Amino acid sequence: MKYLFTLVISVLLSTSVTAQSGAAAPTDQALEDQIALARQSAHTDRKLLIMGNVNFTSDESAQFWPAWNDYRTAVASNGDRKLALIKDFAANYESMDDLKARKLLTDHFSIAMQDVVIKQKFAQQIDTFLPTKKVMRVIQIENKLDAAINMTLASEIPLIQ
Repeated sequence: MKYLFTLVISVLLSTSVTAQSGAAAPTDQALEDQIALARQSAHTDRKLLIMGNVNFTSDESAQFWPAWNDYRTAVASNGDRKLALIKDFAANYESMDDLKARKLLTDHFSIAMQDVVIKQKFAQQIDTFLPTKKVMRVIQIENKLDAAINMTLASEIPLIQ
């Protein structure tokens, strides 16, 4: 799993890293393909972790996985916003001014708030057919995985100058 996080980070930051190292930057399509592959792998790993840590009845499972897939689609959409924010930060890192920094901050908080809204809506939805303790367990797993990704991002994205 650590490899997966490293791959995602290196893909996300490859434009700024290659620009700083002088190496040829990957094409936009190659970068998008790498991101899609990393996302699919992360999606599969996440699903396997939930399957291995939450015991669903057959009825619960039949309702949970479609709801979870919808939830992950919403998360991925907001993730697209986060990816765009990281790319914007990387593209403007050397020439960042206060106006650009303010816009990036505003976008960051908007994305973070939307993450909470998406997760809360999902928790409320699955609470209609799962015992609340299972709902909490699912959200704990999601939170732990999100925290691991955010920790890796935080360690790889440089502080503003």
